[in-house]
Amino acid sequence: MKVLWLTHTASGASKALNVDDPGRGWIGSLEAHVRKIADIDLAIAFFNNQPEFKFSLGNVTYYPIPFKYTSLSGKIVQRLFSRLYDSNVEALKKVIDDFKPDVIHLFGTESGIGEAVKFTQVPVVVHLQGLVNPYLYSWLPKGVSQRKIWMNSSFRAKLLRRGTYFEYKLFQKRAVREEEIIRHSKYYFGRTEWDKNFIRLHQPDCVYTHCEEVLRPLFYRSAWIPPANNVFKMVTIINPQIYKGIEIILEAAAILKKNARFTFEWSVIGLQPDNEIVQLIEGITRKKFKNYNISFKGSKVEDTLLEEVSTANLFVHPSHIDNSPNSICEAMLLGMPVVAGYVGGIPSLISDNVNGILYNSNDPYHLAGKIAELHSQPDLLKQLGREARKVGMQRHNVETIVSTVYATYRSMIEKETPVSKDFIKQV
Repeated sequence: MKVLWLTHTASGASKALNVDDPGRGWIGSLEAHVRKIADIDLAIAFFNNQPEFKFSLGNVTYYPIPFKYTSLSGKIVQRLFSRLYDSNVEALKKVIDDFKPDVIHLFGTESGIGEAVKFTQVPVVVHLQGLVNPYLYSWLPKGVSQRKIWMNSSFRAKLLRRGTYFEYKLFQKRAVREEEIIRHSKYYFGRTEWDKNFIRLHQPDCVYTHCEEVLRPLFYRSAWIPPANNVFKMVTIINPQIYKGIEIILEAAAILKKNARFTFEWSVIGLQPDNEIVQLIEGITRKKFKNYNISFKGSKVEDTLLEEVSTANLFVHPSHIDNSPNSICEAMLLGMPVVAGYVGGIPSLISDNVNGILYNSNDPYHLAGKIAELHSQPDLLKQLGREARKVGMQRHNVETIVSTVYATYRSMIEKETPVSKDFIKQV
């Protein structure tokens, strides 16, 4: 069985290519198990400007797909007209012609790597990640407009046509492309009632298979122990997108500092203090993060990330829209108490007041109140953490996930292509 993965990450080749790709470690974790299946010949195509057409590491073949607009003139055109650079249909066709897969596994609808579904007859299963159209709808937080973003963007961002204001324009185009990808797709892997609802709205006759994600091994082996901190510590992991709720962190921290009768520290992993989105929110709100006990830690490698997260009393996920964020899943797998907005697919991950806490994602007072309540109830924090770990270990059971993936591949091939009896006997 020849299986081609289409991803936006180098996955198992990341180290060899010196690629730092935070947030997508789960794809590499899944690869580590799928590559061990004897009758699967695995290849992975991903966006990366490497000169070679393909290379092998172990028993996996990797196909780097060059981005569009790589020349100087091309980059200028891309910036001037906000064109999508993560696209290369001709290169994708060459990969499919060269590898000749029996089945294609597409990771996400956000990237142009998914444009392959429009021209191939090979059966494709789409592994739902984020969903661009609902994310676009929730792009602007309450009280924030594109005009405010423009007015508070740096001169450099305006000159180079980059940053949040221009990313919105790219996201609008990605939303159109996502609809095209979905229109040409039949099979889906999903994890939440939210993504299931979205896909069936667009493709009512699709084949939807519930399939969780294999998380990074270190988070299975580790467990959160309630720290004896003198200061109540919170931790958040987000990327630099405005819909991820960075302004709610600032507003909730300001409310806590004014009203709460305890001291706290809030660490934000994934952003540096000089990141454009940090400066943008400070400009819009006229508040400084550092004045409200918020510190930005930047990106962390796996070991230091675990150390930083484990020393916190509470994990807070402030995003205004999400499907099944791995940051929440890894925190729950560790056995940490989690507070998150009641948005998107998160209610499929967290049962409120059972294995975590949900709040109104647009209400910093609600978030601040939940944090204060949990601070005053250390036993509840421990109970939520214990229940979170139980759910996490069951949800991210490696054997179940890999079996689901493999069985789906087999089913797709048998339904969509003529299969010889000899092949069926082999698998």
